[in-house]
Amino acid sequence: MNTPVSQKRDSIFLKLVALLSSVRWKNVLFTAVAQYIAFLFAFNTKENIWNSLGEIKVHLIILSTALVLSAGYIINNFYDAEKDLVNRPHRTRFQNLVSRGFKLNLYFLLNFLALAIALYASWRIFLFFLFFAFMLWFYSHKLSKLVLIRELTASFLTVMAFFSLVLYFQKMDIGFFLYGASLFFVLFAREIYKDIIWVKGDVVFGYESITTSIGRMGSIRIFQVILLISTVADAAFIWLNSKQEFIYIFLALGILKLILLFLIDRDTKPMHRIIQLTILLYIIGIIWL
Repeated sequence: MNTPVSQKRDSIFLKLVALLSSVRWKNVLFTAVAQYIAFLFAFNTKENIWNSLGEIKVHLIILSTALVLSAGYIINNFYDAEKDLVNRPHRTRFQNLVSRGFKLNLYFLLNFLALAIALYASWRIFLFFLFFAFMLWFYSHKLSKLVLIRELTASFLTVMAFFSLVLYFQKMDIGFFLYGASLFFVLFAREIYKDIIWVKGDVVFGYESITTSIGRMGSIRIFQVILLISTVADAAFIWLNSKQEFIYIFLALGILKLILLFLIDRDTKPMHRIIQLTILLYIIGIIWL
């Protein structure tokens, strides 16, 4: 039989797990790992990779990114609570174990910590994260209700998480741009896919989306066109950078994108996993940039 003390402990544990779910800790961790890969392999200028880990400011930038993203997920969860209750009822009810007031206070605290850490790293990095935090809030508050703008902004903000390292190392060339563009189009296609599978919540609460505007089949065609556009960026990148490793990476990406082109019309469960695998391959490819 559970004692009051054990019940209270279990309640605290459940609320902690619910809070971690609200900040999408898996997505935040994935972004942090991707940033470290970019730092150690794409931006690193030292011969010994492990010596590079002594750059404290880079760790602070990655920590700031994690905090701002966590805050962004919280505020998005705050504004989309009703719609998520329709689209993802079980997860949303579980996340609601943590009060909205607590989440809002945590949102401000995380942003404050992120900006304070960023300011210690660099005033330019501080301004970047100030703009990033504002855009995450503005997306959740306004832009997420605008057709096409919602999908484009969500994709851009995901890629933007890496801009802090680009700004710090001041390294950007056509190869980086094409690689980022290809990833952006895949993320854009993913947002279209979310519109398709979460259309019920949009309809119930009167949110306009691409799917509610032009229908399911029209959204599927847009998804397919965007993936095809991403392959154009892939081809341009391979033309500029023909490393053998990239040929293997983009061959695998081409196969996955081809599968997605056909699966999207069949509403099958593997879609989500294949999109995740596609994004993972892009992250692995950063090693050879």
